[in-house]
Amino acid sequence: MLSKGLFLILAVIPLNTFAYTKAPIDITKQDLSSLSYYLEEGVISSETLVNLYLERIKEYSDYNAIISINNNAINEAKQLDEERTSGHIRSKIHGIPIIVKDNIDVFGMPTTAGAASLKDNYPQTDATVIAKLKEAGAIILAKSNMSEFAISASSSRSSYGTVKNAYNKNYSAYGSSGGSSTSVALNLAPAALGTDTNSSVRIPASSSNLVGYRPTVGTISRSGVLPYDPERDTVGTLTKNIEDSIILTNIINGYDEKDYKSLNQKSNYNLTLNSLNNITIGIPTNFLKGSNDNKLPENKETYSEIYDLMLNAINKMEANGATIVYIDPYYTTKEDNLVANSYSGFLFCDSFNKYLENTTGTIRSFNDLYNSKNKISDLTIYAKNCQTTRTLDEKNTLKESYRDYLSKIFKENNLDVIVYPTSKNKLLKVGTTGLVNTSAHASSTINYPSISMPLGFDSDNLPYGIEFMVPTNKDNKLFNIAYQYEKISDINAPIIATNLYEIDKEVTTLLNNYQNLKPIFFKKIWQNKVKNYFKYYNDDSNYLLNAQKLNQEYSQKIFLLRLIKIIFILLIYLYFIRKFRK
Repeated sequence: MLSKGLFLILAVIPLNTFAYTKAPIDITKQDLSSLSYYLEEGVISSETLVNLYLERIKEYSDYNAIISINNNAINEAKQLDEERTSGHIRSKIHGIPIIVKDNIDVFGMPTTAGAASLKDNYPQTDATVIAKLKEAGAIILAKSNMSEFAISASSSRSSYGTVKNAYNKNYSAYGSSGGSSTSVALNLAPAALGTDTNSSVRIPASSSNLVGYRPTVGTISRSGVLPYDPERDTVGTLTKNIEDSIILTNIINGYDEKDYKSLNQKSNYNLTLNSLNNITIGIPTNFLKGSNDNKLPENKETYSEIYDLMLNAINKMEANGATIVYIDPYYTTKEDNLVANSYSGFLFCDSFNKYLENTTGTIRSFNDLYNSKNKISDLTIYAKNCQTTRTLDEKNTLKESYRDYLSKIFKENNLDVIVYPTSKNKLLKVGTTGLVNTSAHASSTINYPSISMPLGFDSDNLPYGIEFMVPTNKDNKLFNIAYQYEKISDINAPIIATNLYEIDKEVTTLLNNYQNLKPIFFKKIWQNKVKNYFKYYNDDSNYLLNAQKLNQEYSQKIFLLRLIKIIFILLIYLYFIRKFRK
């Protein structure tokens, strides 16, 4: 059920009472690159984009994906449109709306981490990643719902309701970045930021047929992000494809002195791999199939339809040049103990108190939060660790032991990447537990970057993920291998949350003609006419008739061009005939 506070926020979104905003493109089919193209070509404006996405947020409010709206988004879009008109384009995401998880600080908006206790927790500055997005011209459209304080992976349940799965509202969106994943899957924005402590970007991505990227910790700043376990926390991306993830990561990554984990580097990731040839992929046997005779949940029998989807993916990768190596044993009781005892949740209290130094609001300490009634989480275990004297020495020793073990597996098998299903069981229904989460087993423990990619759908049209993991700081290799998989995966996703407005075939034809136009003599004149048409599209009562006229002109010019071509060929033919006869 939509909370009263959220309803009031959504109710103020300016919508056309009689019809949705119209546009010449279907935004449900766009990614960051295509939107960037249409903005650059003047096919659509940032202001129109913002209105379209705000309408979708209101239309799909029953999914509980959004906590708050940026009330200044339309004004920001207008300003960015003016900059574009004047020739100032900041980056590829200039004027494109982005949604961010509500544990990431956005100046002027509360950071709640899903807890109503923090409804008046306002940051004094933007988080570093938000400052970088804004500098690049992105519009922070809204803040997404999440599992409260990022604690749960099984669901994204908070004081603001439970996020529902974009493909079936009876099922979980997983957590803790479920609001971000559902938002992108429903096309409430083309991309979103989440955070990943143990699996909180990748698991939601798998349940939403998205790409969920967890970077090497230190690659992307966590300054201005409400912490949970600062030894594991990282910002990550939720996108429709690998290229979009790279676009965002190239903007938000880089050194930040305010983050003690920050790496002293700025990376520029790019796609350089042309195939899976010479790539060796390790497949943990028990993660792939498993058996109920095993004690560890991660090694128990995999849901049969995930197993079938995994076999299909492995066969495709092998058919496209990859070498497949099956690893057994891989994850034993010893490694499970290393993981279970290396968590640093005892840092939550003190790191939260430090975070509050940059905010204003009613809650001024972890103790205030613990005693607050406006939350759904029991923080007793964390409150006991306030002002802890415990050190990380033992935790780091356990992590190094696990890192040595996994490094040995990579080296002995000459592996480039390890691949496994992101989760092993059928998608959970809302309100149930029992997630078998293979995503959390190593990546977050020893700081190995990983990406969950769309794997496919089961017979109930529910989505699942396949995860790729590489050693620390091998993020660019990770992107490249995942991209090669993406090119061959060929997943047919069921249609959900369709476009809210109709696009006339005449307009679609005009856009196709414009995009497919070859460099011919009438190109510039006709192009300018089309650009002018799109510029006034929303205010043009005769937009269908005008599209028809432009298409007719295009057809006439094409006919004339072909006629000239035929005449030219005929003249050449006649010239050589006459020359031959002489």
